[in-house]
Amino acid sequence: MSHVSDESGNARNPRRWRGLVAAIVILVVVAGALLGAALWYVRFPGEGSYFSVLLVGEDRDYARNGEAIASAGRMDAIMLLIVPRRDKAALLVSIPRDSLVRFPGGGRRRINSATATGGMDLARQVVSELVGLDVHRHASVNFAGFIEIVDAVGGVDITVDRRMKYTDHAGGYSIDLEPGAYHMDGEMALSYVRYRYDALGDISRTARQQEFFRALLDELASWRGIRSIEKIVKIAQDNTNTDLSVREMAAVGWRLRRLDSSALQSTTLPGHFKGAYWEPDYEAIHALVEPLGR
Repeated sequence: MSHVSDESGNARNPRRWRGLVAAIVILVVVAGALLGAALWYVRFPGEGSYFSVLLVGEDRDYARNGEAIASAGRMDAIMLLIVPRRDKAALLVSIPRDSLVRFPGGGRRRINSATATGGMDLARQVVSELVGLDVHRHASVNFAGFIEIVDAVGGVDITVDRRMKYTDHAGGYSIDLEPGAYHMDGEMALSYVRYRYDALGDISRTARQQEFFRALLDELASWRGIRSIEKIVKIAQDNTNTDLSVREMAAVGWRLRRLDSSALQSTTLPGHFKGAYWEPDYEAIHALVEPLGR
């Protein structure tokens, strides 16, 4: 027996929606591939050996009508997409939000506080120094876009490998999943990718996001997904906030259009737990990304 529900309560009661980054990548890929097909030939962005996009899901409060409550957001889910100019797989690096990194002016703090402190410019600077590569663009998506795109393809098949049970009374949110196979709609999928209440916390959540991302890509490539293309593009337009130009989005999407491991590989930022923090392994990070920057 399983359920995902929103408990009744005052309409002003906020809810936290997390785990949105996979949806950003999907929206960029789908919209970009369609644009690339329409434009036919799209020049690779910039003059360098790679093009990178910071993908962020912000930890914000939302009223029950879906409107964001004015407050400084924190980066709750963070990924860096690195697309090489040469014909080899792009890399999607998941960065745990509790990663302990250097900030300008000295001192080390959790990376997820960057946007609340200095906006997207500071976030891009901190991530750039973390991985040793320039960060060229950014993109974000709201929770409605995640739910709608999953529903647009008719849901996603996911196997839950452990008991997942949590209730947030203040936020009016609950999840109760037993191990087993599920066909998840948008609401259940969002609950699944935001869950982090097990022994590994954000690390296991990151792995679930990557697993879900792959499963959703399969659905997008299915006949149902193809028939829903017009609706998906509209969702992308309504829910994505990015400084990517139309041609840049087309170039990225066209490079990733095959939607398989030959086009895109995913991994978690190398490191290890240090108390409550994720301590980056800079040597391993360099070894991971350096071949893409050649």
